[in-house]
Amino acid sequence: PGYHGEGFGAILLFAACRLPDSSIPRYGYVMENLLRYIVGTLERTVADRYVLVCLSGAAARGQIPSFSWMKRCYQAMDRRLRKSLQAVIIVHPTWYIKALVTLSRPFLSPTFSGKVQFAASLQELSRLVPLEPAHVPE
Repeated sequence: PGYHGEGFGAILLFAACRLPDSSIPRYGYVMENLLRYIVGTLERTVADRYVLVCLSGAAARGQIPSFSWMKRCYQAMDRRLRKSLQAVIIVHPTWYIKALVTLSRPFLSPTFSGKVQFAASLQELSRLVPLEPAHVPE
């Protein structure tokens, strides 16, 4: 689920194009179990500082999780994981994602909102984190 990069304990890639569409039956149940899986994986994988890279390119709007789900993910992590998070980098953000992040900033802690960054391309992402050993979906 991640790899060790220079200056980072782990770099975790999260591809939104692989998420289920919100129109599937029992979507809430699926996303609740995905939340548990993500938090459990972070607890087992992350020992030190880490970066979360969210690849949003090629994702349909129905595949983008809701703000409340993302907030629950963050709140479900224990304090150690929240403190260890160095950055959340959103690659290929749509206007919807940019608007969602911008409108939600007043409701987020200044510490967390300062960790959210956008990268318009994989080339721009490669300037922020090393990508060589990473498997980035087509």
